[in-house]
Amino acid sequence: MKAVMIVGHGSRSLKSQEEFKKIIEVMKQKLAHTKVYGTNMELAEPLMEDTIDEIVKENSGISEIIVVPFFLFEGMHIRKDIPEKLDEFREKYPDIKITFGRPLGADPMIAEVLTARVNEML
Repeated sequence: MKAVMIVGHGSRSLKSQEEFKKIIEVMKQKLAHTKVYGTNMELAEPLMEDTIDEIVKENSGISEIIVVPFFLFEGMHIRKDIPEKLDEFREKYPDIKITFGRPLGADPMIAEVLTARVNEML
């Protein structure tokens, strides 16, 4: 069994937290046959540590957690902070494979969304 954990930065803003939760709900619908969890690196709950523990507790026999960052680019959080936390989780749960995806990046779909926002303003 596999689970997906989407990692956002986290924000103190309640509006930002609600927007992130909306994205996670859409992901749950699109990946209907996979357990999807949203979590935050910092500043808002749930935090990564709590989410990893929840995933393991709720899903006995889990073999892999796929961690995907909800970040645009590969900054320090992607290169250093999150991988360090994932290494801690690998030590805590050595029988579970934890893989780390890449940020959204310069994907043409991102440019499509940005184009739509510009067109709204024109």
